[in-house]
Amino acid sequence: MEFDAVDRSILAILQEDGRASHASIAKRVGLSAPAVGDRVRKLEQSGVIRAYHADVDPQALGLGILAFVAITPQPRKPAQKLVERLLEQPEIEELHAVAGTYAFIAKVRVPSTAALDAFLDRLFTMEGVERTETTMVLKTNVERQVQLRFQ
Repeated sequence: MEFDAVDRSILAILQEDGRASHASIAKRVGLSAPAVGDRVRKLEQSGVIRAYHADVDPQALGLGILAFVAITPQPRKPAQKLVERLLEQPEIEELHAVAGTYAFIAKVRVPSTAALDAFLDRLFTMEGVERTETTMVLKTNVERQVQLRFQ
């Protein structure tokens, strides 16, 4: 899909405020509300806009511990089955297949160090897991949305 300056402006506005009305966006980009609606619909249908959601503070939900867990799968075990098991774990917020020493990196949020310890115990005994290495986050300096960078 080709993007123009108006599409980029609409995306930036929606990243700032996912609940912005088509009318309010239209005023800012110089189009009619129906024209904005058409563009937003095209961005949604093409998969550029994947979803709308609330940005929830994990601390406010009692999930004050953030850790990154590197995972090495057991040799000669199907990685897809391990991925399916990992995706069932509610503590895992993100799961990335990576190149390097480990095959996966999981972003994990839990309420306490005891909960992290219990999660790691479960993880290490999970079928398909060979080894893990955990890094606890002491402080998050920035968490950003996808930055709109167009040529």
